[in-house]
Parts: sequence; C-alpha cells; structure tokens
Amino acid sequence: MTVTITTSRNDSGEAQNAEQSSELSTPVRRLGREKLSERTIETVLQLTPDAETVAATLRAAGLRFSRKAETVRREAARTVRAEAKGFDFSVFEDFAELQEQARLSLQHAVETFLDLLAQAEDERFQIEQITQNTTVEQRLGDPAFRARREAAALILYQVWHGGHWIAGAWEAFDKVFDAYRKANPAPPPALASNDTAPARQDLVARKIVSLDAWKSADR
Repeated sequence: MTVTITTSRNDSGEAQNAEQSSELSTPVRRLGREKLSERTIETVLQLTPDAETVAATLRAAGLRFSRKAETVRREAARTVRAEAKGFDFSVFEDFAELQEQARLSLQHAVETFLDLLAQAEDERFQIEQITQNTTVEQRLGDPAFRARREAAALILYQVWHGGHWIAGAWEAFDKVFDAYRKANPAPPPALASNDTAPARQDLVARKIVSLDAWKSADR
C-alpha cells in the first residue's frame, strides 16, 4: 500500500495552516485499550477515521492528500479477486474453514492497522499537550515540533488508508463467499419422521403382554 501525498507550504517553508493547528478538534478520538485489544476486521471497520478528520490533520501539518476511499477499496478488491481467480476452493472442508482462512489472510493488515492507530492516538495526545503549553510563535519556530506533527499526520493517513484497504478486501471476500455457497450448497436439514407406527405397535405388544400376565396371575 503506497501513500501519495503532496506538500502545501508557502515560500518560507512554513505550513500555511499552522496557526489553525491549536484550534483543530481531536484528530483521533480517544480509544479505550479494551477496544484495541479486539483485533478483528470488525474492529478495523469501526475505528477507521473519517476522511474529514484525516484531511484536517494533514492540512494542519502543511500536507494534503488527494486519494479517495473508493479508490483504495477498489485496489484491495482487485488484489483479492486476483488471488481468488483460478483458486481451487475444494481444498476447504466447508464454508466455515474458507471464512477462517480469509480472516487469517487479512490478520497481518489488521494488526498493522491497530498498531498504527494506537501510535497515532499517542502522538495526537502528545501534540495536544505541547500545543496547550506553547504559543503559535514558539511552535512555528520549532523545526522539531513541525517535523513531529507532520510525522503524526502521516501515521494517521496510513491508518485511514489501511482501514479502507481492509474494508475493500473484506467486501471482495463476501463475493467469494457467495460464489462458494452457490457452488457448495449446505445439505438440507434432516427431516423428522412423522411415522409413529413402529412405536404404536411396540406399545400395543407391551399392553398385550401385560394383559396376559394379569390374566395368568388372576387364575
């Protein structure tokens, strides 16, 4: 996954929107560590930052990005389709095994996303602390702070990109799942038998035996 980013700086090399940085809302909402511990595709889909947040964070660091979520998702879907084309799905015992393997194939991307998200959140918190305790002039005159803010923005962009890549791949897997289910329909559930004749015959036989025993005892 590549990152396509262009800079937006004035002739002095300063970020054009630097003075607005202290007024930006939190770029990544504070997350509970228990949520980050749920390292699943569903967690990624829930925690992927929105484009507006990412754009504002990049802009504050003097950067902008021109990619669209749909483009990233299509790239991921093409990757999945290329892998699935010509694949022998008969190696899977059933649908559950296929789905498990699909999840495993994306797990590395999920782990990377969540690690970057935690890193982006930590950087966001540290930058907010610095912003609250310094003036705009101090931050503009501090190359280390500007570099740190730019690096943090790029990490957040990677989180956004990774989240949409995983979403696109999982959507493509849904189509693979549908094709597998059509080619390998689940067996119909066993029908419960309504034929109670054998049971009735057994009950009648027991009653006859009991009746004979009672008659014999009465003699």
